[in-house]
Amino acid sequence: MKNESNSKSALDAMRRAAIKAIEKAANLDLEIPEWRNGKIVYVNAKKKLKRLRCS
Repeated sequence: MKNESNSKSALDAMRRAAIKAIEKAANLDLEIPEWRNGKIVYVNAKKKLKRLRCS
């Protein structure tokens, strides 16, 4: 049980850090890399942030 809660905490922390990074990129009006269909594509950070907050 302890290992499971540690991994959940770690995943939650990584998600929060990713959202902070995307927020910062959105404020600077930058594009961020995203892995899609076996290649890297650049997406608008504001659109990505909007999708994350809706889900």
